Amino acid sequence: MKKTAAADVVIIGGGIAGLWLLNRLRQSGYSAILLESQALGGGQTHKAQGIIHGGMKYALQGVLTQDAKAISDMPAYWLRCLEGKGDINLTRVPILSKAHYLWSPSKFTSKLTGFLAGATLASKVEALPKEAYPAVFQSPQFKGEVFSLNELVIDVPVLVRELVKDNQDAIYQIEPVCQDELFIDKQGRLANITVYSSGKPIEIAAQYFVFTAGAGNEMILNKLRPSHVTAQRRPLHMVLVKTPFDYPLYAHCLGLGSRPRITITTHKAQDGSSIWYLGGLLAEEGVKRDSQSQIKAAQKELTNLFPWLDFKEAEWATFFIDRAEPAQKDGLKPESTYFTAIQNMLVGWPTKLALAPKLADDILTHLKNQDLTPKWFDNRELRALPMPPLARPIWDELLCDCIV
Repeated sequence: MKKTAAADVVIIGGGIAGLWLLNRLRQSGYSAILLESQALGGGQTHKAQGIIHGGMKYALQGVLTQDAKAISDMPAYWLRCLEGKGDINLTRVPILSKAHYLWSPSKFTSKLTGFLAGATLASKVEALPKEAYPAVFQSPQFKGEVFSLNELVIDVPVLVRELVKDNQDAIYQIEPVCQDELFIDKQGRLANITVYSSGKPIEIAAQYFVFTAGAGNEMILNKLRPSHVTAQRRPLHMVLVKTPFDYPLYAHCLGLGSRPRITITTHKAQDGSSIWYLGGLLAEEGVKRDSQSQIKAAQKELTNLFPWLDFKEAEWATFFIDRAEPAQKDGLKPESTYFTAIQNMLVGWPTKLALAPKLADDILTHLKNQDLTPKWFDNRELRALPMPPLARPIWDELLCDCIV
């Protein structure tokens, strides 16, 4: 006899988007389960720098773009959750920094200074006196300026753990799903999916199926071709530096263009060492370089920006992030979250860590507007399935020799 299971909503993809949605659906009284074939948070999520953007990185040329407007409310939303006053209680998630900083190696231009001081941004940007600069900028050799941005930086690995904690009975590890295991009926609805664990099949039915698998969403889009939405990938070549010093820094460096010259966050590795995690224009332009060339570019950049620091004993590693998202004209970055409904299938991308709650709220609103009411739940055949492991932080993977 074929093994079967059922839920109101089945989520495919165990990154930040799927985990946040799982929490919100169960809070709302729906039976929901999440399926993941690898590690929880193991795709783009565990490579996130943890910045809860408020949009200022998209306004570095003195113009408040649509990107900035779309994400401007997210720091306040996350802060409510981190204080235990929001939709999900995240009081156990460490705030690595209560502010993200914007610095320039030299004095800001008058145009940008005026823009940052404008009424629209006055509550989000603060010019700092030198004594309030992060410790790394206290050197007399630093001749620039520093602004504090109203953007938090959080511990992403702990965030994933907290989102999983109360939902372990609804998260299951399966073998990768392929197109042939999706059964679409004559009305174009996804009637069920067949999943495998240890080679044994289980057929799962649901009222709705939500795909939040990042690059894995391409599988369902390929199944549904022709579809009105396609996916794109925008790569980054990130750099990790195990520093021989302990200067926590969470900041964007102002460059000449519309993107930060470099973005730095700091993380503690499992062996207690301090890790600088480098993104920004360095990572965008680095996709054209191999690992050794990217390390040399990072070394040159950091030496230019911090001539008073000694990086000779630093350890270096690089890796690629393949940002998966809905395709945009000319391959540009989406301005906000995105999801599309195709019958009872929803395919979505938060596009940024900070926007995961917005994607979940958008999907929840859509389901309620479709008059989804709690109806199905049968997880008896799923109980023997293991829960996926939590992804190991990328800095521990690449720069720590700790046995886990």
